[in-house]
Amino acid sequence: MKTISLNIMMTYPVRWRKQQVLRDIAQNFYDDAGLSEFGEKFKTDFNPVEREITLSMPSEGFSYEWLMHMGASTKQGETGKFAGFFGEGFKVASLCALRDHGWTIRMRSRDWSLEVVALDMDIDGKPLQQLAYQLADGLEPSLETTLIIGNASEEDAKLLDDVVLGFYYIGNPLLGKCIFKNEYVAIYERSNIPKPTHFPSGLKVSGDGIVFIGFQARAAFPCPLVVCNHRFKTPERERYDIYFGTILDVMMDMVDSMDGAACSYILEALEKHWYDYPDSQSDVDCWYSLIRKLIRRIAYYERTSEVMDDFISRHPDLVVCEQPTNIHMRNQKTQALTWRKLHLPESRLVQDSFSMFGYETLVKLCEEAGGYNVTRHADPEESELLNLLRRATRAIFDDFMGNYPPCLIIENDSAVVGGMAYMLKIRKKQCNSHGYKIRYVLGQIEIKKSLLAKEKFAGAFATYVHELCHCFGGDASAAFSLALTTAMAIVAANSESIQNYNREWQECF
Repeated sequence: MKTISLNIMMTYPVRWRKQQVLRDIAQNFYDDAGLSEFGEKFKTDFNPVEREITLSMPSEGFSYEWLMHMGASTKQGETGKFAGFFGEGFKVASLCALRDHGWTIRMRSRDWSLEVVALDMDIDGKPLQQLAYQLADGLEPSLETTLIIGNASEEDAKLLDDVVLGFYYIGNPLLGKCIFKNEYVAIYERSNIPKPTHFPSGLKVSGDGIVFIGFQARAAFPCPLVVCNHRFKTPERERYDIYFGTILDVMMDMVDSMDGAACSYILEALEKHWYDYPDSQSDVDCWYSLIRKLIRRIAYYERTSEVMDDFISRHPDLVVCEQPTNIHMRNQKTQALTWRKLHLPESRLVQDSFSMFGYETLVKLCEEAGGYNVTRHADPEESELLNLLRRATRAIFDDFMGNYPPCLIIENDSAVVGGMAYMLKIRKKQCNSHGYKIRYVLGQIEIKKSLLAKEKFAGAFATYVHELCHCFGGDASAAFSLALTTAMAIVAANSESIQNYNREWQECF
């Protein structure tokens, strides 16, 4: 028996949870067996009397010298083949097990056995302790590698079982039907076996699915899939739960390795995100880029025309709705969405990437159906009516409204809106007489020609007031709703004046 110092002080500032310690202990067995045999060969047993957890596996074993040096690992330079590669897992796990969790560690392989201990020492008169092994070698060769964790509880043994499920291996009960698999990536359906309570879930992401990176579970996936990227490595040694952006990087890297059918399967799984758009150019918490890459892969990958045709046949009601980048596009979108509610209520909006599948845009469909406003300047008779609306509104509302812009005529009866206001956001907001913030200056207003009829003063006046109220906000905003409600109350309080304007309106015909 001899003592081997590892030159790692017991005060070394690293703290691993029990789950991390057990993960790195089990990882050595996993890397020895490999993903195809780990589930069959690796065994655990808990002895409640001795309070010991035994991990064992038939194995040719390895030299204890690999456990002595920080950074020494049999897996280095083998990216995409092993779960570990830092060369410090067993050392740091042993340190934290002994110092932080009160566990003892004993290991046996080939012709040697060791026990992890704290070795007393003295530096410059100061008593210290460092991590060490009590080693016995020259023993009868063993055909099995075993590791015993002492001072363990039944809860610790259950935690180890959960930790083992966090490795990607054939036979893992969390894996369902295989969808796609090659040397570096794999996709499975999720089985109906629940994930353990403290299973890695990731940050800002949740779901029943699992993301395996480098053969270890690192995050949840928002749909019942198991996605595995063996060649992807994250630099942090502690391997904490990862952010949503990293999950996207993992998936984007996988797409290049997958065929069209596999890409289509994932695209279907992400169905509720088909209309996702990033909030800004720096927004990484969005599925837009992955969905776009999946669609591109399906659309242009050779031999996938059948996959694309099958997708289209099952989703014939998709309509592309582009993200507006200017005022004109925003106004187009507003009108097109209104037209859709009337004429394509069963359709489903999706992001612009679906154009690669041949789906039409909402803008084009609305335009072909004549749903957009076709405008012109008012003729003299119409101008007289518009001036009357402006005079009536100014007299009744005083300084309630923001501004009174030019008004155009919507010529086509097929247009889906009776009126339209073009809003320009103002930097320095001002308040009206009721204390409501005026957020927009109106560039112009449009009113449908059919409203300028003898018996339609009420409709024309209501539409005109409605459009002027957009200086407070858009249709869906609370500020607009509040201002419009107040405007209707003002109209009700001035019914006699409005009747006078109604009579003047009819005299114009």
